[in-house]
Amino acid sequence: MATRATPPATPPPPATTASLLKSTILSIFNQRDPAIRLSYINQIFIPYPISYSHSSTFQGREALSAHISDLHSRFPSHWSFSTDGVVKTSHDRGMMRWRFGPRTNDERGVVFGTDVITVQDGRIAQLWIIVEK
Repeated sequence: MATRATPPATPPPPATTASLLKSTILSIFNQRDPAIRLSYINQIFIPYPISYSHSSTFQGREALSAHISDLHSRFPSHWSFSTDGVVKTSHDRGMMRWRFGPRTNDERGVVFGTDVITVQDGRIAQLWIIVEK
């Protein structure tokens, strides 16, 4: 008697560019625990992503996490990233503005910028961190 093969499970839909950008800013850049942050990075970035900031270029997930650790070490612990949630996308690219500063609406010492990503196979392959102020 022949047995029926179980159909393969349906894979989850690939992450959208918008959800990847929001996760990058809100989950990864706000995470101060390096182990938790690297776990998040491993989920949404390809194994060897390239990231560009105003001061350097770095490759790999660990390098991105180290960059974020360095950033957190230079600013007060009550500072965090936020965004207005508006994401602009085109094909495999997306961009979203962000704000880094005190959790209050105090604008003193606040840094503004934009993240631009390229998505490959549902994960972030390239990240440009553009600091505007």
